[in-house]
Amino acid sequence: MVNIERLKTALQSKNITIDQAAKSIGVNPTTMYRRFNRNGEKFTVAEVEKLAELLDMDAKAMQNIFFDE
Repeated sequence: MVNIERLKTALQSKNITIDQAAKSIGVNPTTMYRRFNRNGEKFTVAEVEKLAELLDMDAKAMQNIFFDE
């Protein structure tokens, strides 16, 4: 399950809005907000990779956000 709070914090630390993040991974901002409201359901592997690249994350940071239990 995606740790949405950590993802929001990572975006805020880079001054990236949810709308900007949505555009960078190729989804509609409405879709992105919906995913945030549903704890990251339906993020594809490609989208996770794009977000990790956007946020300049290492493997451990990705794991802490996108594969949190």
